Amino acid sequence: MNRTTPTTQAGTPADPQRAASVASSSSSATILVDETIYSREAVLRACYWFTDRCHVFVSRTQPGVLSVRITAKPGANWDSVVGDFENAFLDAQLRQEIGQETARIHELIVAKAFAEGDLLDDAPAGEWRDPVGLQDTDGNEKDGAV
Repeated sequence: MNRTTPTTQAGTPADPQRAASVASSSSSATILVDETIYSREAVLRACYWFTDRCHVFVSRTQPGVLSVRITAKPGANWDSVVGDFENAFLDAQLRQEIGQETARIHELIVAKAFAEGDLLDDAPAGEWRDPVGLQDTDGNEKDGAV
């Protein structure tokens, strides 16, 4: 698969609508990733997921742009690797954002699980029937609760 998206002289994606641009050959590709779209953490996670199929090298070509060079390992199906790699950026970024959005709920669930097993020194705040604290002490829904 020979897919090439032009890049500017500075190495940033030439198409401002794309979060990444790709320069590809028969067994390697360089993907320039816009860090305003994908975080460094998400890019590194996506890279890690592909270390079984590719050799991966990440560098910063300029502020706000990560360069990811991938080279196929012997036996890898190169035809789908680049597209799958780009999809992995999105997957990793969304996992990171959802994790941040649901972190408090995750903490409450874990705390309640440990509290019910008497594994914590102090029980977590709140009633086990209302772990998020949507009810007042009489069991009525608080103002503004969803």
